[in-house]
Amino acid sequence: MAETGESALVARNRQAALAGDAVAQYNLGNMYRLGYQVVADLEQALHWLVLSARQGNADAIRTLEHLAAQGIQPPVIPADPIPAEAGLPPLPLPETDADALQFGACAPDPRRLRAEAEAGDGEAQVALGNLCRAEGRAAEAVRWYGLAAAAGLPAAVFSLGVCYERGLGLAADDGKALDCYRRAAEAGLAEAQYNLGNLYLAGRGVAADAATAAHWFERAAAGGLAAACFLLGVLSEQGRGVARDEARAAELYARAAGQGLAEAQFNLATLLRQGRGVEADAQEALYFYRRAAEQGLAEAQLNLGLMLARGLGAPQDGAQALHWLRRAAAAGNARAAALLARAPAATGEEGP
Repeated sequence: MAETGESALVARNRQAALAGDAVAQYNLGNMYRLGYQVVADLEQALHWLVLSARQGNADAIRTLEHLAAQGIQPPVIPADPIPAEAGLPPLPLPETDADALQFGACAPDPRRLRAEAEAGDGEAQVALGNLCRAEGRAAEAVRWYGLAAAAGLPAAVFSLGVCYERGLGLAADDGKALDCYRRAAEAGLAEAQYNLGNLYLAGRGVAADAATAAHWFERAAAGGLAAACFLLGVLSEQGRGVARDEARAAELYARAAGQGLAEAQFNLATLLRQGRGVEADAQEALYFYRRAAEQGLAEAQLNLGLMLARGLGAPQDGAQALHWLRRAAAAGNARAAALLARAPAATGEEGP
């Protein structure tokens, strides 16, 4: 649908872009990038350029590469819901956090930790640093991480990197975070390899380099880190830093989805629904949309509702469709809210 007052050229490209035309998506993205007949909007430009590039449009791919060279990285945008619609928010990137010493279900004893840390036990120093950071005492956490890092403990070096990246207890410094992550990554710490890849992908503290990012994601994924499998899958699906390979993307999404990562479950479901990289399977797509939806991912709630409304992958179920569309709308999904506003049944009370 055309926006109020926009030119015929913009309206024509928008209509075709919404219908999935890759050339129109590129044209619309470029218009937003250049401010041609629309108000310049980098977020909208990246949105449409990514969608076009996903379909293999060479111009869109080159434009994104040019922007990446300038340090402008596109967001991770999930594949289009059913049907395509403008204005969808990007999926958030999954995050990992430092927890170098695992205690299982037992909380550490602060007094015992402090005694061991003061006696020079590196693992206790890291664990005490984690405890201090969790309690908001970042400066003290940095002190304990520093002591353990001086002894060469990779988990401590990684934790210092987290503090530098986030400005916890010391001045934020992406360059120093990069150095810490690299040292811990080269020692084999998967979380550090993942965070190092993220800095390379975003061009923070270093020139953006998707190929190097993919290298570190690959190593972190080999260590079993779900978030790394997910982002490596995104790069494989988009052909950024690695050869475009939707079958490999599906395999990587499946590995992360099996560990419960909602974003990976969503992307895997979309490939299954569209038959990209895997044989189309509406039932499996519905299953993974449901798993992601139950974790609160609004985009998955939207697609689950739409599939149930249309009887895709399961018998048509209007009541459950409304349930999931309402949950997506309550989570702020504009597409779900618009659908509900046009659905007469949506004004009724929601069932359990």
